[in-house]
Amino acid sequence: MIRLFVATAMALGLFLSPANAEWQPKGPIKLWIGFGAGGGTDTQGRALAEELEKLKGWRIIPDNKAGGGGTVMAAQLKDAPADGQTIGFAINTTFDFATIKNDNLAIDDFTFITTTAGSQMAVLARTDSGWKSLEDMAKAAKGGTKIVWANWGDQVQAGAEIVAKHFGIKINPLRGKGGKSGMNALVARDANVAWGGGVQRGLVAAGELVILASAEDKPLVQAPKGKTLKDYGIDLSLGFQFLLAGPKGMPQEARDAIAKAIAEVLSNPESKTAKFIAKQYPPGPVVVAGDALTARLKKNYEANQELLKALSK
Repeated sequence: MIRLFVATAMALGLFLSPANAEWQPKGPIKLWIGFGAGGGTDTQGRALAEELEKLKGWRIIPDNKAGGGGTVMAAQLKDAPADGQTIGFAINTTFDFATIKNDNLAIDDFTFITTTAGSQMAVLARTDSGWKSLEDMAKAAKGGTKIVWANWGDQVQAGAEIVAKHFGIKINPLRGKGGKSGMNALVARDANVAWGGGVQRGLVAAGELVILASAEDKPLVQAPKGKTLKDYGIDLSLGFQFLLAGPKGMPQEARDAIAKAIAEVLSNPESKTAKFIAKQYPPGPVVVAGDALTARLKKNYEANQELLKALSK
C-alpha cells in the first residue's frame, strides 16, 4: 500500500481555488534535474514528467544539469523566466544549505513548489570490508586504512567531517554527482565509505553493501535495529527531501497548479512514481507544498548555519 503524507495547508484545500485550476502552461515545461542520470532524483523526475504529461496533457522535457549537489542546476534556474515553464528538481539542501555564504545563490532566489519524498540516509561500506559499524570503520582508520568517503555536496561532506572528528580520524572526500555516484565509487573500490540517500537499496539487499549507521532521526527500513548517528553521540541528522522549485516571482497559480498535479500523481496507487518512491524511499511519498514548504526550508537554513558553526569549532 502506498501512503501519502500531505502538509496541512494542502489538506485544507490550498489547491482548490478556481484560479489554480485554470492555470495552463503556454508551451513545454522544462524540468531541470539537478543530479546525474540513473540516481533517485533522475528516476523520480523522469517518471513524474511522464505521468504529469498523461494526467494534464502538459509537455514536459526533463534535462539533467548535474553538479554541486544540485547547485549547477539552481544557478541556471534562478535566472530562468518565472512563468512556471522552467522548474527544477533537486533536494532541500540544494536550497537550504548550499545557499549559505554563497555569493551566487540565495534561498530567496526561488519559489518552492512541493516535495515528493524523503530519504533513507545511510553511511555505507562494502560488505567485504568486514565493517559492521562506525566503530569498525574508525578502528580500521586508526590502524592505517585510508578512508575515502564519497559524497555529492557540501552538506554531506561537512557531515562526514563531523563524524570523522567525533572518532578522531582523518578522511579523504571524493565528490561525485548524486547518490548514485557514491554507489558507483564503492562498487569500483574508488571509495570505501559513502553516503546513500536511498539509492543503495538494491546493493544492500544483494549483500554487496552494508549500512554502518542511519543518518536519519531513526533507524532505516533496511536496518531496523541499526544505530543512528545520534546513538553514537553525534548530534547530526542528514535526512533530506526531494523537491521541485521555480525561479523567484513564479505566479502562485502556476506554483499551486503544478503542486496539485504532482500530489494527484503521487496519491494514485497505480502511479509508477509513487511505487518507485515507496520501494526506494519508504514508507511512501511525502508532500509538503507552497508556503508550508518555504517555511520549513527557511527553518532548515537556520539549523544548517548552526551546523557549520559547530564544524568550525
